[in-house]
Amino acid sequence: MSAPEPIASPQGRWRSLGAGAGALIGGRLVSAACGLAQVPIALAYLRPEGFGVWMALMGLLWSLGILDCGLGFALQNRVAGLLASGKQAESAALARRAILILVTAGGALMLIGAPVVIWGRWADWLGVTDTLLRGQIRAAVAVVLVATAAGLPLSLAPRLAAAVQQTWITGLWTAASSVTGLGAVMLAAHLGAPLAGFMIAGCVLPLGPHVLTWLQLHLRLAWLKRHREIRPDVRGLWQESGLFLMPQLGAAFIGTFVPTLIAFFAGAAAVAPYSVLQRLFGLALQIHSLLLLPVWPAYTEAFARHDMPFVRQAFRLSCWATLFCFALPAIVLVPLARPILHLWLGTNAPAVGTALLWSIAGWHVLQFGGQVIAVLLNATGRLHVLAYTNWAGIAVALALGAVWAPRFGAAGVVAGLAVPYLLLNLPVTAWQAWRILRGRSGAEPAPAFSQS
Repeated sequence: MSAPEPIASPQGRWRSLGAGAGALIGGRLVSAACGLAQVPIALAYLRPEGFGVWMALMGLLWSLGILDCGLGFALQNRVAGLLASGKQAESAALARRAILILVTAGGALMLIGAPVVIWGRWADWLGVTDTLLRGQIRAAVAVVLVATAAGLPLSLAPRLAAAVQQTWITGLWTAASSVTGLGAVMLAAHLGAPLAGFMIAGCVLPLGPHVLTWLQLHLRLAWLKRHREIRPDVRGLWQESGLFLMPQLGAAFIGTFVPTLIAFFAGAAAVAPYSVLQRLFGLALQIHSLLLLPVWPAYTEAFARHDMPFVRQAFRLSCWATLFCFALPAIVLVPLARPILHLWLGTNAPAVGTALLWSIAGWHVLQFGGQVIAVLLNATGRLHVLAYTNWAGIAVALALGAVWAPRFGAAGVVAGLAVPYLLLNLPVTAWQAWRILRGRSGAEPAPAFSQS
């Protein structure tokens, strides 16, 4: 089956956005429901400190996804631009080159990471006190290394699906894999598996959706299977990848790496209260991100065609939906959080302090606004703005977290992330977004469209 022609009309774009967003949100809801069901099972078996180590290592795994150095997002933009110009053969050649690069990178990671796994003082770094748990950590970290190396080339699958505006495929397989992952966690707890068993359930099985997405893309996109002797133009791709790496690193640091940061600064036991709250508030953040994901390639295509009315309309709708459907409900959730935790986890519910509760809620409200702006900047080629602000914000957040965590625990780490984001990242990126929407930025279409 061949790929559909590029979606050029506004009506076509809106239909594609609706289908993609609906499937992604549906898949993420199933994934989130399975994730919520996993928590009481894992918490009852691993106890708070073991659960905290599991979450810290999962955060490390998700954060190591940045080792693709932004290539996945750069490929998404480049392929979207090539397809808009009817260059399907070039798109296929570029995708194959990107896969080869990340397969090589995964192999190099295994060689470099093996000594770190073998000789690293992981139990001390993560602040683990339980003797039995300390003996299980090295094997769990080894699972993280293998899953990261395998996941690098596979991570290109959802990026390519987004480039051709077929994100519903990703949503479908994400839902199926989440159900399988829940079953794996239940089996690990039933069999009394060590920590490495939970790591396999949490980070190896989720690679399944990427494999299945690749297979389905090959079935649907005839041009992807054509092997013509074309040397893909990678000039500019590395520069664009580097620019994507900066905001990608920032996103990992302020999101997936937070449990690991808490373990480093405040000990593994402090991770459990943060993680269970993150499951509540983070669900809305994930849905929000997925709702915006199909908007990215639509922005890119519309910007390439100089259709600024569509860009402005999509941005306004994104802002209003974010305010009323995500930001305000996050504040309303604060007084309900503790009763929900006790209903959900029963006697295994960890104690949650007021400072941690409000810091997480406020942090998510800030991220809702940041995601709306980041999608626009990424899709319209203003990557350097996110890069510069993220580097500065990370430096300040590390310093604040190291100072505040010993006194305030997990709440100190979260507040350390939120302060530079509020005072630096959001003002600078919002100003750039305003310039783009007013036509005053001098921005050109993303580098993906500069073909020689």
